Amino acid sequence: MQSMKEVHGLTREQFEREVVPAYEPVVMRGVVAAWPLVAQAQAGLEACLKYLMGFDGGQPVDAVLARPDATRAFTYAPDQAGFNFMRDKRPYAALFEQLWRYSHFPEPPALAAQSALVAEALPGLDLANPLPLLDAAIPPRIWIGNRATVPAHFDDSHNIACVAAGRRRFTLLPPRCAPLLYLGPPDHAPTPAPMSIVPDLHTADRTRFPRLDEALTAAVVAELGPGDAIYIPPLWFHQVEALAPHLNILMNYWWRPLAAPGREDDLHQAALRLAMLALRHLPDAEREGWRALFDHYVFGAQGEALAHIPPAQRHLFGDVDAAADAAMREDIVGRIRR
Repeated sequence: MQSMKEVHGLTREQFEREVVPAYEPVVMRGVVAAWPLVAQAQAGLEACLKYLMGFDGGQPVDAVLARPDATRAFTYAPDQAGFNFMRDKRPYAALFEQLWRYSHFPEPPALAAQSALVAEALPGLDLANPLPLLDAAIPPRIWIGNRATVPAHFDDSHNIACVAAGRRRFTLLPPRCAPLLYLGPPDHAPTPAPMSIVPDLHTADRTRFPRLDEALTAAVVAELGPGDAIYIPPLWFHQVEALAPHLNILMNYWWRPLAAPGREDDLHQAALRLAMLALRHLPDAEREGWRALFDHYVFGAQGEALAHIPPAQRHLFGDVDAAADAAMREDIVGRIRR
């Protein structure tokens, strides 16, 4: 494992010009150090929870609760038929009271409210704590809990995650490590994101998961404190450990460019699952044929590889306007429904 690249004093222009195109994770120290939420968190658990209650709109949020085992991970059950935690919805007032009670336990259960839209769950908190690196139209989400681990998983969006309270350790691995991470099925995971069945990459039994050592040679690791942020490129696997015993708060921002005018870039996970369904039953030799065609049509056909087609006649090889995008989706949906 290696330490993650770090930058200080980053501007939005530098972020867009240097960080995003490099397609590598970067720790951005002190980016949100001026947030009032960070100041309240440094004043202590009770001060921070009281500050958050000032924004609470009473909307129930998704919460998960797991037994206090060694990894404190929200993960698969031992038989992988289900998961090792309970999930419910509760208002922040109930969650905060529970976190306060658990702060008096020597080893409390792992508790977290995950991925709530700030504008809906804590309206005004986003305006009081803006992120200068992104357009204000990108909505933040908030994660609040005690000490817990989210096992290695990937998202298909760009991600900036800002630590507002506590400490978090991020272990990131490039997409090429997928065969080494013991991934669960994409349609059966503890979260909407496909996830490894390994609760903790660092402490896992190497006799059961021998490929992890090879994976971790490509890993980068960083620990973030209040005011720090991390950029996670799309498809990079990341294990996230909330380290403070009583209170950890993260605000994160997911975004993708538009696929076509007015059309969100939202087909990646669906395309992956559809390809699995479409090709799974074919003989190995034919599957290899499709691998070659995917390499060309999806990943290779650009630049000089398209010089034989006039730019105005490239259709799906070229730019796709909103009408063509909608027609193609309608055709695909029709084929699926047959």
